[in-house]
Amino acid sequence: MELSEVVSLINNLDYEEGLKRNFSPKYSLIQLNRTGEVEAVYRFKKPPTDEQQVEVLKKHRGTIQIPAMLGMFATVNSLEARIAKSLPLFSSLKEASNKLDY
Repeated sequence: MELSEVVSLINNLDYEEGLKRNFSPKYSLIQLNRTGEVEAVYRFKKPPTDEQQVEVLKKHRGTIQIPAMLGMFATVNSLEARIAKSLPLFSSLKEASNKLDY
């Protein structure tokens, strides 16, 4: 998914201006894969619960998620910076999974 599309979804630019946009979802979960690509964006009208977050992670195994709120990432550059900051989490996940005894 293109980052410009993700920014558009997070900021509800796919809704018409006015009342429709005012009542649109305000919260999002962005699913990232190991290469930093966005696999999916899930939007919620209320902050996603722990159960909803776990459900989304189960749908996209091997990803991490970034929570977002309306206006949090106004530009593609700000989203890119947040993604770059999150990618090191994959190396710690790999190390943790290597330590597990199966």
